[in-house]
Amino acid sequence: MFKRILCPIDLKDRSDMAVKKAIQIAHQFGSEITLLNVHEEFMDKEEREMLRVSVTKMKEKYSHIASESKEEMKAIIHQLHADDIKVDYLLHSGKPEHAIVEVATELGPDLIVMCTDGRNSLKDFVVGTITQHVINASPCPVLVIPNRK
Repeated sequence: MFKRILCPIDLKDRSDMAVKKAIQIAHQFGSEITLLNVHEEFMDKEEREMLRVSVTKMKEKYSHIASESKEEMKAIIHQLHADDIKVDYLLHSGKPEHAIVEVATELGPDLIVMCTDGRNSLKDFVVGTITQHVINASPCPVLVIPNRK
């Protein structure tokens, strides 16, 4: 039923709940998981040139951030004893709400599993949350795990 699960995570504690649920579903259905970590701070070449920042220094910084993020994602899977599941680790740049939908459209997962902590600012009430955007624009079902602190 669920062959491929997309699980966007921000590497904060609240993401662990979504990863746990994705692992549980993967074990039940023999699914593969793609963990997605989105970085808004990554700039494309034109943005770096406009800001007149050193392209070499920024590439080094992004490479370091990417390596750390990937290692953190691998550590989460290992800590949750899910080494038996095929997991792909994907890093993406941009706004999370757009990147998640873009990746879901490209990969064609059967399910997106993500966590939310609800609205926490006036801006969220006006423009909506990342989760709301993903639910409304996703090409597949979205399972939202509430963050219960």
